[in-house]
Amino acid sequence: MERGTMSSIRDEQGNDILADLELMRLAFPRRVFTLSQVEYLIDRLNWLYHNRELVGGIKFYEETPVLRFFTGRCKPVSNWL
Repeated sequence: MERGTMSSIRDEQGNDILADLELMRLAFPRRVFTLSQVEYLIDRLNWLYHNRELVGGIKFYEETPVLRFFTGRCKPVSNWL
């Protein structure tokens, strides 16, 4: 779950109001996964952090006026997939 610019509202002109801090919440039930699966998740998150310059980001191409981060659709800004 993202908490930051994407989950905030836009101003009167339709521009994003930039958040002071961009956060992501990652939650998974600990009793469902094995230790090796958790270690794999940690490894992939570590890789993503160290290669964060490869990820170009996303932008909305379809959004609702209320709770856009729940029901909106996004697409990549660059060809980073």
